[in-house]
Amino acid sequence: MKPRLLQAVATGDINLLEQALGLKPSPATAEQGDPSCLDGFTAAGSSGLHIAASRGHLELVGTLCAQSPLLIRRRNNLGDTPLICAARAGHADVADHLAKLALEENEDGNPTLRATNSAGETAMHEAVRNGHFFVLEKLMARDSALAEVADGNGVSPLYLAVASNRADMVELLIRESPHGVESSASFFSGPDGQTALHAAVYVNRVDNYGRTAHNAALLPQKLELVELLLGNNNSLAYIQDNEGLFPIHIAAIMGNITVVRKFIEICLDYDELLDNKRRNILHCAVEHGRLMLVRHICGNPKFSRTMNARDGEGNTSLHLSVKHGRALIFFFLMMHPRVNLDIMNTEGSTPLDVASSKIQSDDTLSSFTNTFIIKCLNLCEAYGSPCHLSKKLKDNWFSEEKKESSIYANVSQSMLNHSIVIVVSSALAAVSTPPGGYIAEGADADKQEIAGLILFCLPHCFLDLFYSR
Repeated sequence: MKPRLLQAVATGDINLLEQALGLKPSPATAEQGDPSCLDGFTAAGSSGLHIAASRGHLELVGTLCAQSPLLIRRRNNLGDTPLICAARAGHADVADHLAKLALEENEDGNPTLRATNSAGETAMHEAVRNGHFFVLEKLMARDSALAEVADGNGVSPLYLAVASNRADMVELLIRESPHGVESSASFFSGPDGQTALHAAVYVNRVDNYGRTAHNAALLPQKLELVELLLGNNNSLAYIQDNEGLFPIHIAAIMGNITVVRKFIEICLDYDELLDNKRRNILHCAVEHGRLMLVRHICGNPKFSRTMNARDGEGNTSLHLSVKHGRALIFFFLMMHPRVNLDIMNTEGSTPLDVASSKIQSDDTLSSFTNTFIIKCLNLCEAYGSPCHLSKKLKDNWFSEEKKESSIYANVSQSMLNHSIVIVVSSALAAVSTPPGGYIAEGADADKQEIAGLILFCLPHCFLDLFYSR
């Protein structure tokens, strides 16, 4: 590219550009202008129009396009058109002008307006990704069907808007969608089989303290995004990603009670929605340690059918609470009247067997926590499977445990229930949700300390109860 042209488009000097193009007399000492200089390009393959568009020089853009209309089709080494460059930089007026010219050039199909770069991204992808609402607004006004073009990874502009937590962009895209609720699948699409609704419940934000605030837990606009998407198309709630996760599973994984409630209103068969591992929402909540959500589920009669459901390995939620060392979650599940303590998984293990195996290997759970879980199960007269009892005998380990468990088995279930209520009443008050509000898990360090204190005190309370008798 001629130095004078490069200087003109980079600085926005219209007089210098006209001189470079021969449209205006040049000083006697300067080189003569020549329109053919527009054929030049930079080392990155960018034309003068690419540079002027990316810098937001509208007057220069108009002049260049008038001199060489075909420049709007020109691509640089990354496959970017001048329109994509303008959209990425957030120059709404330039993007609108180029989009208008593209429409005039291609009245049918709009290939220039919908052109994609080497990553398969359009100008609309760049506008959304970089948070340029006014550019998006201009593009939607020129060609709303551009929103249905997915990039090379199958990601739509709507998915990017949701992932960026831009409710204003989401509303604009949905409102101006050319087909409304009948929009094509690509309008909602995202990576790995996800949809925009998955993104709405799966996006995290890190606060000033480096902690993650999960979805709508601390951000009310997350629920707004979910409602916008479901209001446009309820069927999105029934689309699975590549791991078989429905959006309600992701809400459970994130511990978002508010969004889970919303999905339950839409998905009346929520208890039958299983991922590729045959996990329901309670399995997901337990596995990821979402204590508040588990507590909510345990206290809601609507979830009674899920309490003893088994995943692909035959594990109930109680199995998973033991396996992953979720002592307080185990406590809530154990006390639920619908929970069966003696269900065997596909390996023939009951929750008591899983805890016993863990205490021998001292893996995942601490010895103290394992002892607490085992004593709780023994107090509730939980059973181990015959195959595991046989193994314990062969390992010469069970005899001492059997002697100890037989003592604890004499404590009545009613006394156990009474003691548990007394012990955890303060814990429930500490971690309960304020009226009309929701506390994100992991957002309150004091709550974690209280939970740890209660966990530490529970075994001692059981011992006190025993010796007092």
